Amino acid sequence: MSAQPVEQTGVRPVTDPDQRGAAGRRGSGATRRAGAHLRILPIPDNEPPPLPRGADLPSPDPRFVQGRLAVDFRLEGHDELFGPQSTRREALPDPDAWARRLITALLETMDGLRPATQLSRWITPDIRERVARRGVLARQRHQRPGGAPQVRALRVCEPADGIAEVAAVIGYRSRVRALALRMSGVDGRWLITVFELG
Repeated sequence: MSAQPVEQTGVRPVTDPDQRGAAGRRGSGATRRAGAHLRILPIPDNEPPPLPRGADLPSPDPRFVQGRLAVDFRLEGHDELFGPQSTRREALPDPDAWARRLITALLETMDGLRPATQLSRWITPDIRERVARRGVLARQRHQRPGGAPQVRALRVCEPADGIAEVAAVIGYRSRVRALALRMSGVDGRWLITVFELG
């Protein structure tokens, strides 16, 4: 409950000592009149209504960025000293193991089983948006993946220092498909900069 004062009109402050004495003699009657200007109102309920039992959660709107600041830095140049820095191969983890983990995570995101924001550290913003849209469509269509994604074969080629190109054969949605990606060493980690699913 909250009390909201109502504006009083035509009330003058008491400044004369005789008037103060007269006000004191009136006593509780003046207090009661002053208290009559307060109304007690209930606090409004601002909580949204709960979802009915068994209802499906609404799919996020793909036009908006969820769970992060909607700032796009792709058109901005990076600072040479404090921006992303390329990393040499000896300072990076094994590309074969990382490629297998990231391929599985990307396919789970495209099936709507994993939020794309979990991969923001390892994929570029345009790839994240592509796989996020695929995940939203999969959830809207209530598509069920035909088993867990499986990397059947994988080959890694390193054409330059800190660059790894990966070709893979995967089992995805009960089909055998080809996949290719390019990983670049950035700030001590592998960053996927190209992703193609055949």
